[in-house]
Amino acid sequence: MPWAANNNQAGELRLPSHAAFLKSQGAPAPSQMLRAQLHRHATPFVVYMHPSHSTGANALFVHPRTHAQFVAQVAFSDDVPVDAIWCTDEQLINFELCDEQVDTWRWYNASKDPVAAAVALEIRPLHRPATPVTIDARAVTRVFLQAATGKIITENERVVLEVDGTTYFVRVESLDADDPDETEFTMPNVFRARVATCTTVVVIKESPSDASYALVGATDGASTKPLTAKGSVVEVWTSDDEVFPVKKKLLWPCIKLTSAVMAGFGVHKDKESVVHVDVDCCTFDRVLLYLEHSVLYPDEPFQFDPNVTDALLQAAITVGCQGLEDLCRMRLGEFASRVRKQAIPFALVVEKNNVANERWLIMDGMVLDITRWLPEHPGGSSIIPAEALNVDCVGMFEIYHASKASFRYLKQFYIGELDSKEREVVPNGHSHPRIPLPSAGFMEEFKQYTKWRIVPEAITHISF
Repeated sequence: MPWAANNNQAGELRLPSHAAFLKSQGAPAPSQMLRAQLHRHATPFVVYMHPSHSTGANALFVHPRTHAQFVAQVAFSDDVPVDAIWCTDEQLINFELCDEQVDTWRWYNASKDPVAAAVALEIRPLHRPATPVTIDARAVTRVFLQAATGKIITENERVVLEVDGTTYFVRVESLDADDPDETEFTMPNVFRARVATCTTVVVIKESPSDASYALVGATDGASTKPLTAKGSVVEVWTSDDEVFPVKKKLLWPCIKLTSAVMAGFGVHKDKESVVHVDVDCCTFDRVLLYLEHSVLYPDEPFQFDPNVTDALLQAAITVGCQGLEDLCRMRLGEFASRVRKQAIPFALVVEKNNVANERWLIMDGMVLDITRWLPEHPGGSSIIPAEALNVDCVGMFEIYHASKASFRYLKQFYIGELDSKEREVVPNGHSHPRIPLPSAGFMEEFKQYTKWRIVPEAITHISF
């Protein structure tokens, strides 16, 4: 999953996309019907089959049903019935099978699975101890690597390990591996990987408040932030104490999270890339789905359950995501658009800036209301009022915002357009030497990124 959750509630929202991923993995491998038999062998991550099923390959992996969720490496024994496959208790739980249940088993192609850079293991004694016990995380790491190296593990996989004479129940809480489909906007979405001797292992308690066992020698920091994430990450804590590691670039449209996104720069140089939002984890995950959809499929409408519109609207307001707020209001049938269909008079812009103490900007004739965001501006809240009000400041925008990333902010503040005749009276680089002129190349990009602009209705004057 792309985030670390205590109970993985919001992950349920992503099941359709997960199912689509599984179905995209190509034609099913050759299969056979086998009985899953409970057999308490002492080889973690391994199931046993009769040697007659061997294909001669060095390492074979199998899984039940058509698409693999959990997989296991195969070992062979003459003691296993030809029509059976031996699994431990925890493997039956992983595979969602009962003892003696007959199902279709398929070979699994592990050639595309990456090597795990890091694995977080959640641990507790298999049986509640009569007196408090101490677990050495270093010993757990050693035993885990001995058992798992060369094998494929999956997030949420359960296994029983014996460490220094004591048996423990272990769950793969999360893993980190290189995802070839990861982008600067989306988090890695690798949930299965091969363990190697170079894999970093982090051991954490299943229940931090459980006094029946203590953990010593643990590595600082659990798996809340993937080690291989490409680009800077913000840790977003929700109201129900879940944590989402999110790419900073994905959060750019959320203007109320600017201080965390821009942490370390400008007026936010002393801020941390950690933020708490008054939104529950399920709703915030829907916000992330909207942001990911906007990046990956900008020309397709974002679809969501109408029953969550109210909660999603409140979340959009909380994080300052104007596009999602507009979408929710439209769905609710209450869309009083902030974008004015009639052209905005230049005199109104001047009045808002000089009298109403608001902050409206003009760029290439479009009008932007940045009033509520100005205190979050990384360059400070004084430079824009000092230099960019009541003029066409598109040339200044090029000078101070060379990155294309800044274009993504514009739609959040857009409220309409000046009339074409009004644009002629606005001070600009042609009429005022102190105002910089934008380059032709910049304007070409500017227009490419602002195709959402409207054509305003002309200003009408009523005479009596």
